[in-house]
Amino acid sequence: MAVPYTGPSPDLPRRGRARWHPQTVAWWEAVRHMPHASLWTDTDWWFAAETAVLVDEFWRGESARAAEMRLRSARLGLTYEDRLKLRIRYVAPAADQPVAVVDPAVVTRLSDRRRRLAEET
Repeated sequence: MAVPYTGPSPDLPRRGRARWHPQTVAWWEAVRHMPHASLWTDTDWWFAAETAVLVDEFWRGESARAAEMRLRSARLGLTYEDRLKLRIRYVAPAADQPVAVVDPAVVTRLSDRRRRLAEET
């Protein structure tokens, strides 16, 4: 659903005494509240945190990071076009329908479903 994710998500990792660029902090806040972030596992969050390092370097003038940022952004589904390619679609919740929060632990893995279907045949 097109409802910002408000569940648990990690903060940007500490960088010793260095501070994150303000644009990186804004980027992270946008990423951590994307609706499909509700389905992310630890490895997805790690990937996003690693991407934040590239975003920070880009905003500090290292334009060579742009290509890798673009690839990672696509994998994270950050833009509308990226979400289309990943077949992620946000739908507005009905006005009279409560919003359900999906627990990733109860989502069936596609590989498990395929295995069960193969066993049935």
